[in-house]
Amino acid sequence: MLFKLLSSALIALPVAASAQTSADFADLGALTPVQIRQTALPGLELPSDKSWGVTYALKGVLSVTEEGVHLNTAEGRLFNLDLSGRKAREFNGKTVVVEAQAKQADDLSVLKVISISEYTPQAGEIVPPPYQPRRRQAVIIENKGAELVMGNVRTAQAEVPPADAYDWTTMTIKPGLIKNVYLIKKPFKPEVVAAHSFFVFTFEKGGLTDAQGKEPMALALSIEGRTRVGQSFSPLTGLRNSFGIIWALSTWEEYAARTIYHEKGHLVPYPVLLSHEEKAALLRESMQQAAVDREGEFYNTITNNCTNNLLILLNRVLPKERRTKMWTIPYMVYNVRATMPLMVIKDLQKQGLLGAEFTDINADTLHTRLP
Repeated sequence: MLFKLLSSALIALPVAASAQTSADFADLGALTPVQIRQTALPGLELPSDKSWGVTYALKGVLSVTEEGVHLNTAEGRLFNLDLSGRKAREFNGKTVVVEAQAKQADDLSVLKVISISEYTPQAGEIVPPPYQPRRRQAVIIENKGAELVMGNVRTAQAEVPPADAYDWTTMTIKPGLIKNVYLIKKPFKPEVVAAHSFFVFTFEKGGLTDAQGKEPMALALSIEGRTRVGQSFSPLTGLRNSFGIIWALSTWEEYAARTIYHEKGHLVPYPVLLSHEEKAALLRESMQQAAVDREGEFYNTITNNCTNNLLILLNRVLPKERRTKMWTIPYMVYNVRATMPLMVIKDLQKQGLLGAEFTDINADTLHTRLP
């Protein structure tokens, strides 16, 4: 049943915001259940009962204390590991390479270890290329509760941003002045099966201000594959732990202009139907999660992508009875209605959490202000 379910769902796989080819989707849609069973793609194999949603590859020093087993990375992050005492003592105090899994992107409290080995630096060790410059790690510069200052927000000094150059700013955000939240669909060809999705937040006057004192129309949060120079995204490679993930912030104007002028695409907004308190809480949760250092975390086309993480954020502010069930069978079968953009939109509309399509944003309507 799982193979049949995935085979039918593959024609609507979500995609990252970089360049796509329709051939990728044709390849996925053409897979038969037998081919899926024979294909070495972790996201398509029948998961074991130990399979969680997010995969990590980390390097750090392992330590065993009375409180448990910990991994301290070179940049100072501390992870709690689910690892047997015997195995942990074998590597206590050593620098190790760990492959592990977390439950989901907002729950990194414990990483379940899949494999572990001692790390010994090798002469001539290959250094990976730098990340592509389009995306930067968001940071919380200041958090006063009623006001947040976020760093590394992509913006544009010109109405048409340069294709391969990017401007960056800090953004002062007042959650109490939030007006609306939109789920944005970014279709790809073929549009009936492929799309990226992201959140956009609009504000009352004074709710969103950049470093120059200007007030952008809105703030976008887009969860994307974090590719390196020379690397490109495809849905197939997104199943193979091929690249990282990043929760990127930008102004709505910059994102829309880049989509329309350089990618020749269009955007479709849908209002998220929440109370004012829920909208403000969703904004705060989104900024907190965007600022999490996800170095070593892998994007996954099915279980850790642009869309399912938006639902994870929504679940954090909704009452239990209105939350989306992320797994059909906990940690074994992922709910396709929580991960495929086109399915998610229809499902949220049925639940009364998403409104009707707003004006299509294209070359003629680019300057339309989202209410």
